Amino acid sequence: MTIRAEAAATAPGAAVTALHHVSLPEAVHEELRRRILNNEYAAGERLLEVKLAEEFGVSRTTLRSALRDLAKENLVDLTQRRGCFVSRMTPSAVKDSCYARYVLEAGAATGDLDWITDDVLASLGAQIERMRAAALSGDMSTIVDTDTAFHGVIVSAPGRSRVAELWHMLDGQMGSVMRSSLDQQGIDMTEIVHRHQVLVDALATRDPSVIAGAIMDHYLARDTPPDD
Repeated sequence: MTIRAEAAATAPGAAVTALHHVSLPEAVHEELRRRILNNEYAAGERLLEVKLAEEFGVSRTTLRSALRDLAKENLVDLTQRRGCFVSRMTPSAVKDSCYARYVLEAGAATGDLDWITDDVLASLGAQIERMRAAALSGDMSTIVDTDTAFHGVIVSAPGRSRVAELWHMLDGQMGSVMRSSLDQQGIDMTEIVHRHQVLVDALATRDPSVIAGAIMDHYLARDTPPDD
């Protein structure tokens, strides 16, 4: 697979839509991230720079830039001496990240509940349907992106911009958190969809205690093994 920069041609009179332009390192990063999240590269597998650079048709400098971004997301372990290996977060690291998400999200969601409108619930429902379709096709990468969008609605809709800003600072880790959790708990992707539906049902009650409990259960009430 060779990654190239491509230009889109528009026919005269055709509607122009916004395009997402990415740099070569970003394109390589996105493809490698997709493969890791979808378990095409298993935990512990070594990623060979020379082989991948040749496959993508990019320089090793470009490839290393993508790998460094993956390392920041805890998806690979990258060292100069050992090279690059697909990694998973430890159970304690997963719990720590989930706890931070829980504190911020519960705080944003359970103050003034006027933000829970029918339109917001419909938006969350649409994200769940997208997540369901991804689960049926085994596309973990899309589930992660949809999870970020889903929870982003919950932390943004109440209008607490600083809380939302802090919450989104953790976005980069969520792919690793979800992939690691999936492996550690031995659950399938349809269970992820169910857990998000439970959260929407709790929000629909507009009861702050029910909502807070559901958010806690969503992030923290999970059976994970101890660290080795």
